Amino acid sequence: MADPVSMGESILLVRDQPAQPWHQLDVLVIEGTPPAASELGRLIGQRIAYAPRFRQKLSGAPLQHWVDDRGFKVSGHLRTATLRPGESVESWLAGLLGTALDRVHPLWDASILDGLPGGCWALVVRAHPALIDGADNVHLLHELLDEQPTPIAGEVPEWHPSVDEPAGLGGLLRNLNDPFQALQEVAAGIGGLAVQGVRQATTVPEPRQLAAVEVGLAEITAVARQAGCTVHDVIVAMATAGVRGWQITTDRTLHDPVALIPLAVDDDGASAMGCLVAPQYIQLPVTTTTAVERLTAIATLTQARIDSDRLVPAADLIDLAGFAPPTTHAVAAATVTAGRPHEVLIANVPGPRSGRWLGEQRVRALHAFASTVDDQAITVGVTSLDGRVSFAATATGPLPTFVRDVADELGVLRQGLR
Repeated sequence: MADPVSMGESILLVRDQPAQPWHQLDVLVIEGTPPAASELGRLIGQRIAYAPRFRQKLSGAPLQHWVDDRGFKVSGHLRTATLRPGESVESWLAGLLGTALDRVHPLWDASILDGLPGGCWALVVRAHPALIDGADNVHLLHELLDEQPTPIAGEVPEWHPSVDEPAGLGGLLRNLNDPFQALQEVAAGIGGLAVQGVRQATTVPEPRQLAAVEVGLAEITAVARQAGCTVHDVIVAMATAGVRGWQITTDRTLHDPVALIPLAVDDDGASAMGCLVAPQYIQLPVTTTTAVERLTAIATLTQARIDSDRLVPAADLIDLAGFAPPTTHAVAAATVTAGRPHEVLIANVPGPRSGRWLGEQRVRALHAFASTVDDQAITVGVTSLDGRVSFAATATGPLPTFVRDVADELGVLRQGLR
């Protein structure tokens, strides 16, 4: 069955330009040696039916639909790579983040990346946020991980794609790779709602820089307890320190940027995530002098939302069915369509307290990178898993001190609150 591309999905798709791609990278760091591509492909083939949008492509123009890709093969979306001597994981990921997805096929791919330090490998899944709404469509990674080691065995179920095509649109493919043009053509017919979607779409390429750091969740929790605030407040304060250091190292005028910080709100159980993700904007206290003062300011700014009876506690999010963080990160990135200009995105997504396995291999970390879009200069994806918290940043300039700044902020807070 062909599903029309919604107005919200169109506004997300238009932000993805060939000169400046917009998508997400979910990086699973996994213990051991990488599996054969055929073995991982078998697992994906067994689970992908639970994320059906990952077998669908865009068809038709200017009014597009999601249709089953009748030529779909998991192997066509699965690659293997090895870091070259001296090549950093961050630079390899930055190159992938800056490469456009092929719109002739479903908007995702996965890479088995070998050569990581510490006897690990990475599964890197690149996907467009338009694939994922958190309700009918979850992220593929939502379904791939298990709570216990599970051998990859059994046959891949047979799949029969729908042969339906959007009525009257089957031959209109000229705008398939240019959603910006397609959306402009239909703007008049949808009441001008597309204007907000296209007003900031960029056609100028600009390289992105990546950095990531992990810290202990117990240490963050201890600081929150000492300060009498939430773990979320401490996480935002640590991300703010990373933004502050980034402004300094890129010779930007130190200022307090507006940040989009999506929050989970109750949806009465309507979505696969157990919540909706709503935009929240605050002005980050970057220019505030001390770490304790920054944390106090952030706790004050977020209190009104925390007092809301619709806010979903983190404890209710971390034990959802499946592996929810990749889905939640994609939906959080999509809140950019709320339209308020902002320089910073901070998406804090609590994950499971216990470990997760891909087949029989334990996942050590999830780093969730989101490309910058619109007026965003830096994004920070925060994810907790098995007692560790990852801060994964993407920026329009170098991030040489991000790792140090985030880790140091936690240490300074622990000392300053004693």
